[in-house]
Amino acid sequence: MVPLARCAILLSLLSLQFGVSAAADACAASVASQCETFEGDDDALLTQVELLQTHLDLQKKPDANSSKETSAKQLEDVVAQKLQANRNHSSLHPSIVSLVSDNLVSFLDELSAATAQTSWPAWMEKTANREQGRLIGISASVFLFLFCFWITTLKEVPPMMRESNKDGPTDLKTISVDELKKHNHQGDLWISVDGLVANLTDFATSHPGGVDLLLQHAGSEAAEPFHDVGHSEFALEQIQKRAVGFLENAKTQGAIAVEKDTVLSRIFTKEDPYNVHKVLGFTVLSMYLYRIFVWICQIEPEGTDYAGFRPDLWALASIFIVEGLQVSSFIFTVPQNRPLSGPMIWQEWRAHNLIFVSRLTICFLGAWMVNRYAAMAGWPSWAQMTVNQLSVFAQMRLADLATAWLRDDTHETLVSTMPYWEHCPKWVESMFRTWYSMSQIYTTVVIIIAGPGMDLYFVMILPYQLYSVLMTFVRKGVISSRTCHVTYFWSLWQSWICGFMMRSFRVFVQIQAISIFCYCTRVYGLNKYVLWIGACLSFQLVMLKNWPHHSEQDILDFPWFTITILTWAILGAGLKFFSSVPLFDSRHARYVEARPKRVILRSKTKVSSNLYHLKFDFPWFFRWQGYSSGLQPGQHVKILCGNASQGQSSWNGHINLEESRDYLSRSYTPINSSKDSTVDFIIKLYPQDPQAGFPDGGRGSTKLCLEVKEGEEVWLSGPHGSKVYRGNGNFVVDGKLVKASTCCALAGGSGITPVLSLLRQCREECRSSFSKPNAKSDVLREFSIIHAMRNMDERLETTWYSPQSEMGLAPHCTVTHLATGQKDGELVRQISHREGMAYNYGKLTKEIIGDIFPPPAEDLVVILCGPKGFVDGVCQPLLRELKYTNVLTMW
Repeated sequence: MVPLARCAILLSLLSLQFGVSAAADACAASVASQCETFEGDDDALLTQVELLQTHLDLQKKPDANSSKETSAKQLEDVVAQKLQANRNHSSLHPSIVSLVSDNLVSFLDELSAATAQTSWPAWMEKTANREQGRLIGISASVFLFLFCFWITTLKEVPPMMRESNKDGPTDLKTISVDELKKHNHQGDLWISVDGLVANLTDFATSHPGGVDLLLQHAGSEAAEPFHDVGHSEFALEQIQKRAVGFLENAKTQGAIAVEKDTVLSRIFTKEDPYNVHKVLGFTVLSMYLYRIFVWICQIEPEGTDYAGFRPDLWALASIFIVEGLQVSSFIFTVPQNRPLSGPMIWQEWRAHNLIFVSRLTICFLGAWMVNRYAAMAGWPSWAQMTVNQLSVFAQMRLADLATAWLRDDTHETLVSTMPYWEHCPKWVESMFRTWYSMSQIYTTVVIIIAGPGMDLYFVMILPYQLYSVLMTFVRKGVISSRTCHVTYFWSLWQSWICGFMMRSFRVFVQIQAISIFCYCTRVYGLNKYVLWIGACLSFQLVMLKNWPHHSEQDILDFPWFTITILTWAILGAGLKFFSSVPLFDSRHARYVEARPKRVILRSKTKVSSNLYHLKFDFPWFFRWQGYSSGLQPGQHVKILCGNASQGQSSWNGHINLEESRDYLSRSYTPINSSKDSTVDFIIKLYPQDPQAGFPDGGRGSTKLCLEVKEGEEVWLSGPHGSKVYRGNGNFVVDGKLVKASTCCALAGGSGITPVLSLLRQCREECRSSFSKPNAKSDVLREFSIIHAMRNMDERLETTWYSPQSEMGLAPHCTVTHLATGQKDGELVRQISHREGMAYNYGKLTKEIIGDIFPPPAEDLVVILCGPKGFVDGVCQPLLRELKYTNVLTMW
C-alpha cells in the first residue's frame, strides 16, 4: 500500500502541474486527512486514484461564476461522499475469498511470529559451493562404502546353532512308495529326488518357488521336474540336509545329478527370450551410476541441475526408460507369497514397486514441465505441488488395493519383515529396519514439498529398482542375503547424501526433523491418510501465505508442526464422531523369521501337574515398533536350548542320537494370538519317571521348564508349518477354501496348544470386528473341543479357554476333557454362562464324538492336533465313520 505521506505529495505535485491554487492545496490536505481516517483499508489506494481523477476533472472545467472557496467546498463534499460510499460498500458486500484469505494470512503471520525461533548461526544458513560440495560428496560416499563393507564382516553367532548337516544323515532307512504317498500335504511334506526322500515340511514356506509348487509333487518322485527347473547347488544341499531315507526300488539311490550351472545361465532365462528386461536394466543402472557420479563430483554441465538434467527430450527419454524397465518385470513368474528363507521378490513387492516408481515418475514429469517453461512461481508451482501430493495419496490407495489382492498375511510388510542373513547382529538389523522405514517417510516428505529439481526425483527411484534386482539375484543364488541388504542400505544412504549436498545445513536439519516427526507418529499408529493430509495441508498454506513465490526456506520458516498437529486433531475429531474409520491403526509386523532370534523369558507359571506356561518378550526396540510374533494358527517355532544328554550314549533306554550336540532344537506351538506382543507356550514337562518310560526325563522340556530363569534369553526360529487358517472363518482344507461358522477340535495331550492359538485368533478377530461392522458376519460362532489326555491332572482350567479379557467375544466355546488312562466314569458337566465344561473317562469313541460335536455340515470344520498315532490311527477312522468331510490337521 502507498504510504499516506506519498499520497499527499503526489496530489500536491499534480495540483501544481495543473496550476491549482491554494484551494487545491487545501483539497490535498483534506484527502490526506481522509486517507488517515481509513488507514489500513485495502481499497484505499484505488479510492485515492478515483478522488484524484475527480479533483482534476473539476479543476479542468471550473464554473466561471463560482469562487475558489466554493470549488474547494464542493471538492471536499465529493471526497467525503466517495470515501463513505467506499466504506459502506466494503462493509456490506465483502469478497468472501478475499476476506478469508486475508484473515487466514494474518493468522498465519501472527502464528509464525509466536512460534518464531532464535536465529540460526550463519554457517548453518550457508549453502556449500562447488568445491565444498565435491569434498562433502566424495568423502561421505567413501565413508559410506567403507561402513557397508565393515558391516559385511560382522557376525553375531548365537550360543546355539540350528541343526544342520550338509552331508545329510548317515543312517537312512528304506521307504516304500505307499509310505511316501502318505506324506503329501503341507503339514507333512515329503518329496523324492533321484531316490533320495527328503522331509521338506519346514522348508516349504521358505521355498523360493512357493509352497504350491512343492505341493504339486508332494509324496512322489520329482526327479524330472527338479532337473527341468535347473536347481542350483543350494537346492541340492536342502535335499541332502533333510533326507530321511531312500525310496524302495528306485533306479538310483540318492545320487542326485545336478548340472553345473553358471551365473549367466541363472540370469538369462527363457521367460525373456529377447533379453528386453536385461538390456533395460543395464541401461537404467548405467544412468543411475552416471547421474550419481556427476552429482557427487559436482561436474554437471552449465545450465543443468545437480544430476546433469536439462528440461529436454533426453530427460524425458531417461524417465520413460526407467518406467519401461518396471513394466517389463511383469513378464517373469514370481511366487505369490513371500519366501521366508531370504529377501526374494514376490508378487506384492513387484506391484508395490510399480506404484512407487510411477509416483516418482509423475513427480519427475511435473518438475520437467516447470523447468521447461520457466514457471517457478504462481499457478504452475502450485499445480506441481498439488499433483505431487495427489500422487502420494494415489500411491497409498493403489498400494492398499494391491496388498488386499495379493497378500495373505497381515503381519507382513514390504521392508519391516524382510528376512535377514544368518548371524546378522541385532543392532545391525534394528538399524536397517529403522532406516528402511525412515527412507520411505523421507521420500514422501521430499515429494510433497515439491522442489523444482528433476535430479532428486530421479535418484530416489534407484533403491526401489535396485532392490528388486538384488532380490532376484538372491533367488537365483547369484548373491547372498547379506550382500542384498547391504547394497540396498547403500543405495538409500547415497540418495540421502545427494539430498544433503543441495541444501544448507539448516534446511537439511529441518527436513530431517519433519521426517523423524512423521516417522514417530506413524510408528505410534497414526492413520497414514490422516498423517499426510495434515502435512500436505500445511504446505498448501505456505503457498497461500507466500503467494506467488515460495521456496524451501519459506516452507521451513512456516509453523509447520503447529498447523499439522491442529489438522490432525480436527481430522481425528471428525473420524471419531462422523466415521467408523479409526484414527490409529494397528501395526503388527512379524518378529519371528527363519534365522534364530532372541526372546526374553518374562514369566513362568505351572498350570497343571506337568504343564508350564512360558511367556516370552521381544527385545525393547522391536516392542517399541509394534512387532508381534505373526505366527498364524497351525504354525510353530523351534526353540533352541542346551542339551542335557550331551556325552551320554543312551537316554531313556534308547540310543542317544543327539549325543554330540551342544544344543537341541524343539518345536512348540504358541497359544496366543498372532497380534500379541509376546510369544506364549504351554510346554509339557517330562520328569524322571521310570514307570512312565522316562527314567532320565525330558531333555528340552527339563531345560525350558526348570532351568531357564526369568530375564534370560533363548533363541527361536520360524514360522514353520502351514497356514491352514486364513482368517474370518476361512480354512484351507485339501487345497480348497472352506468358510466355516462352527469349528470342532480333537486334541491329544500337548496338541491342545494349536487349538488355543486358533481360539485366541478367532477372539481377536471378533474384537476387531467392533470397529468394522461389515466384518461381524465373518466371525466364527461356535467352537467345540475334545481334549484327550492320560489323566485328568493334565487338563487346563476354564480360564484358558475363556479368560476374563475375552468375555462376550465369539466364538462360544465348549470343552470336554477325556482321560483315556483312567477308568470309565460318569459324565460330569459344569455349565456356566460362558461355556460348558465336561469331564469324561475312557477311550475316544465315535459315540462320544457324535454326542459332543454337531452333525456334519458344509460350514463345519474339524481340527486334529496331537501325536501322529493319535491323529492317523484313532481320530481319522472315527471321523470317516461319522461322515465328517472338512477335516484338517494342525501339527
